[in-house]
Amino acid sequence: MKLRKISEITATLPFTEFDFMQKYRESFAVSELGRIHAQLPLKELAEKIRSHFPKTHPQGNTPMFPPEGEVALMFLKPYTGQSDDGLIEMLNGNIHMQMFCGVLIDPAKPIKNGKIVSAIRQRIAGVLDIRELQKILYGKWGGSLRNKDLCLTDATCYESHLRFPTDVKLLWECCEWLQSLIAKTCKAQKERLPRNKYRDIDRARLTYAKHRKHSRAATVKLRRRLLGLLSKQIGQWNRICKIHTVDIALTAEQSKRLFALKEVYRQQSASNI
Repeated sequence: MKLRKISEITATLPFTEFDFMQKYRESFAVSELGRIHAQLPLKELAEKIRSHFPKTHPQGNTPMFPPEGEVALMFLKPYTGQSDDGLIEMLNGNIHMQMFCGVLIDPAKPIKNGKIVSAIRQRIAGVLDIRELQKILYGKWGGSLRNKDLCLTDATCYESHLRFPTDVKLLWECCEWLQSLIAKTCKAQKERLPRNKYRDIDRARLTYAKHRKHSRAATVKLRRRLLGLLSKQIGQWNRICKIHTVDIALTAEQSKRLFALKEVYRQQSASNI
């Protein structure tokens, strides 16, 4: 067995004259890791995953970390900023980190498998309810929070398909979506598709996108053309709605997006003056 829970072996350690473990506990309590450990509701968080905690290791041994240790390990990773392998390497040689996770690693048999961190993370992520987690943390830290109605979100948690919204990208997406809506509506109402410069500007936009560097003159020119196209499309859509008021029924999502589209046009037009 590579490591054991500290609570299982503390009473059997043959220290008679000097209690080194007690000194380690005292130094841990006043260290930065010890202060963080005291502020984390690890037992309450571990109760949420205890039912999913494996009773035995795949090789037949007991699990390396207790439930509280697994949760503590997830806090320890962003604290150190290390990779999974780097975290295990630091854990093998740092007694305070081991106490943070509630384990004691045999120096002669260190953990060599860095994938254990990823395995624990995946298992916890599959059963953890973020709302319940927030309730537990708020119950622990509620008295110390100043702005209790303020919510901060890490931008790295957003969807990966989001990118920096340049003026050209925003305007083109508006034109593209509105053109598809006009085409679908005209087809459904058996109306002729209104003429505009959509295809010409699409070719110009594609040529612009293929260039690695964009000059200010090219950006201003394309932005002006996109504004003109969007203005014409909005006018065409309004005329179609005026003729087929009874027959056109937009969904809530379409209405919301159309409102946002008009707001983008208003803001871009104002900044273009």
